[in-house]
Amino acid sequence: MHNFEDFLEIIKLYSKAYLKFEKFQNDRKNFFVPERGDQKTGIIGEALIFEYLYRQKQKDLNFGMHSEKGWDIESSKYKYQVKTVSAFSKTKILSPIHKGWNYLYLIQLNVNFLPERVLKIENPSNWNKDIIKGMKFPKEGSKIVSIGGNICPIIDETLILQKTLNIKIT
Repeated sequence: MHNFEDFLEIIKLYSKAYLKFEKFQNDRKNFFVPERGDQKTGIIGEALIFEYLYRQKQKDLNFGMHSEKGWDIESSKYKYQVKTVSAFSKTKILSPIHKGWNYLYLIQLNVNFLPERVLKIENPSNWNKDIIKGMKFPKEGSKIVSIGGNICPIIDETLILQKTLNIKIT
């Protein structure tokens, strides 16, 4: 059985890792992650997609500002919104999805915070809402998803991303 001292030790370990993550975000020399953001699961997802797009030779990649709601990453041609959940999420509910993107990436991280599912959805552009709240990460095997009242095909890019980024899930 655990006690309060065990809890305090876990907090200490977590704070060390969190601080290291914050320093990494602030010192972006050879690898790009969003420089701001408290939700580390989302930061991990955005950094994975940024590197994935970069390795696919996307041009002029930039992260959006913290206040940008409609997209997280832009290239010279497209805007991408990234929504990430981890294996630790009980509900698998995504943060709100706003208008303004060309492609939406949905990432599910495993317990080691590595991408076990990566789904891509093209924006149907004729939404009936400005924001979608309460959407859950699609179930395994799902081929479609409703975005703003439109049925959209899901493109599973899990294996392509893992291969491109040389990530092995065991």
